[in-house]
Amino acid sequence: MIQEKGKLVELKIQRFDPKKNKHYVSVYKVPISKGMTLLEAFIYIKDNYDETLTFRSSCRMGICGSCAVMVNGKPMLACYTQVLHLNTDSAKIEPLQNMPLIKDLVVDIQPFLDTYKRIDSILTRTQETLDKPSEFTQLPADLRKFWDLSLCIKCSICYSACPAAIDERFLGPSAYATNYRFICDSREQRNNQRMSPMIDNVWLCTSCDSCTKFCPKEVDSSTSIVEERGLIVETGDVPKTVKDVLESVFKYHNPMATNPNKRMDWANDLSIKTFPAVKEAEVLLFVGCAPALDVRSQSIARSLVSVLNSVGVDFATLGNEEWCSGDHIRRLGEQGLFEMLAEHNISMFDKFHFQKILTLCPHCFNTLRNDRPYRDKEFTVQHYTQLLAELAKSGSLKSSRPFNKRVTYHDPCFLGKRNEVYDDPRQVLRSIDGLDFVEMNRHHENSFCCGGGAGRTWTEEAPPKKRPSVERVNEALSLGIEVIASACPFCITTLEDAVKVLDAEGEIEIRDILEILCCTL
Repeated sequence: MIQEKGKLVELKIQRFDPKKNKHYVSVYKVPISKGMTLLEAFIYIKDNYDETLTFRSSCRMGICGSCAVMVNGKPMLACYTQVLHLNTDSAKIEPLQNMPLIKDLVVDIQPFLDTYKRIDSILTRTQETLDKPSEFTQLPADLRKFWDLSLCIKCSICYSACPAAIDERFLGPSAYATNYRFICDSREQRNNQRMSPMIDNVWLCTSCDSCTKFCPKEVDSSTSIVEERGLIVETGDVPKTVKDVLESVFKYHNPMATNPNKRMDWANDLSIKTFPAVKEAEVLLFVGCAPALDVRSQSIARSLVSVLNSVGVDFATLGNEEWCSGDHIRRLGEQGLFEMLAEHNISMFDKFHFQKILTLCPHCFNTLRNDRPYRDKEFTVQHYTQLLAELAKSGSLKSSRPFNKRVTYHDPCFLGKRNEVYDDPRQVLRSIDGLDFVEMNRHHENSFCCGGGAGRTWTEEAPPKKRPSVERVNEALSLGIEVIASACPFCITTLEDAVKVLDAEGEIEIRDILEILCCTL
């Protein structure tokens, strides 16, 4: 028994009684000493307060992966998690998501384990090679190619955090990473066969990065999925929807199959400085494909221009010389096409004198900031919400009319999870008079993906109930939200489609932060 001393921490544990089919919450105040893990707290509760509390554990050393639970909305290993490191007086404990619930914190991980039955999770060799009495040697350099992917402990945290896992066709991050681990193994002799189980389902991944972000062993499943897509693209055996996007970008430099000479049509009646007529400005506005060419998203671009003009920001655009940043293309696995786009855009940046690049789209923001060859140029890249937060803080941006609605904010994955921009968008919303801001149950780094990343905005073929966006809108509806605000054109598109699918157009609306802000200026 753990000695009763230290800080009292309240644990609110989600319970489930299968005999009564009853869900309820039990609250325990546990004395926490330095170094005490969450699993030890569970054991303390069972020994001292409630012997019926049910949870799963085995090794207690972060090796077996059996003790994974949700802690304040984030999946983590109970034996890895020190309670005092949570920096809270109260923690909400729930079972993992995306798997059937057995009792209390115990879920049935069989759906997760079943994904491994669809791949060869062992090294495969030809019979002729196996018949030879020799060792299968491997150089250290070859081992390093896949070693990190071999650290997976099958805890199912990535599967629980994955928005695509709501579709049973999806293998799950761990299975894809395991498959790629063998593809990278120099001793593997049947790589061509390893592609077959993935061809019709790997495109469901949204590259939200939740799997990598929450993995207790830091396995980069997200990147391995992109690499596997690249191998499939090389074979040419890709779905028509993916092929259409890639061909459109190759021909027109945008995924909308729109003549590139029409890229600035959205601003025909606006006074915007544009390259090559102008070759210098404080801010270079990288508009992005959706805000420039998608009719729905064009209002977001126009709203940003209105805001920038109202506060006197010196900005200009590349006009028709701006090409797709290539984020979706890279995530779809077409690295060569991505590099072509990047090389063109960088050549245009080099011809323009600016202090920073401002983006409308989180996907452009992420790519220009983090992906080579853009990253090598060390541009200062800012998402518009970061600039607006600065203006709001300085008092330069003030609303003159109230926005009297109950509003929540949906974190775009490429702004939040991939770049940790969480507070700036919320600061802008909270600066608007009359706006009643409410957080959804899943927010910040645990925000649920809209399902539009990695090209899925254009390649989506899943039935409505299997779309992450539908689940997300239902979450907002359950809280009586009137407006879901976001800061990404792809989130706006997918969430609006979900509202239509749910026939909820009279109950809730989807607005970009810029659109809300413009209503109040």
